[in-house]
Amino acid sequence: MANTLYDTDFNLWIDKTSQALHQRDVESLDWDNLIEEVETLGRSEKNALENNLEKVLMHLLKWKYQSDKRSNSLHYTIVEHRNRLHKAFESSPSLKNYDLEVFNKCYRNAVKLASAETS
Repeated sequence: MANTLYDTDFNLWIDKTSQALHQRDVESLDWDNLIEEVETLGRSEKNALENNLEKVLMHLLKWKYQSDKRSNSLHYTIVEHRNRLHKAFESSPSLKNYDLEVFNKCYRNAVKLASAETS
């Protein structure tokens, strides 16, 4: 298999692809890799949402069950990850539905993480 620009210089591939899209030059697009990259963007958004949801839940569990260890740092982390979730929902409202799909899984993971961190 011959190396493509995608394989040899990803940044240049992005520049060329962006240029072709702006010019509506569909003939020069690397469709297979473009499709893969668009799908990857969607997965990245969902992964980021799951990670932030798990962090919020984990720290809320610590806040609830370790009230003697509440700190400004813990509160800050909760607020920070809530803000990240709100930003994700503002830029991609459809993620709210995904949030509901993965909530139980994220909660279970958060319980495991909180338990591992706090013994």
